[in-house]
Amino acid sequence: MSRIVFTYIVPFLLPAAVYAAWVWYRTGYVARHGGEAPKLEQGPWPLLLFSGAVLAFAVLSATALLRGGPPDGTYVPPHLDKGEMIPGHMEPKKP
Repeated sequence: MSRIVFTYIVPFLLPAAVYAAWVWYRTGYVARHGGEAPKLEQGPWPLLLFSGAVLAFAVLSATALLRGGPPDGTYVPPHLDKGEMIPGHMEPKKP
């Protein structure tokens, strides 16, 4: 579950969260120093959604490129060996 959260949800929502934090900070600043506070609903939402999608795609691409085994390897599923749990892994192709 945490893998799904950190590879899909967090990158997608991160630009919107950063923008919301900026609006919250700026509203407090304006309340102390005067001026006009930005309105959250008038934000650049299409741009935030697009940048979130690009960031999520970049994280998924990096995960695919940096993790995994050799393309011609054989997947060995998780199994018990002498009472010890061996996690799933890739083994190189045997000649």
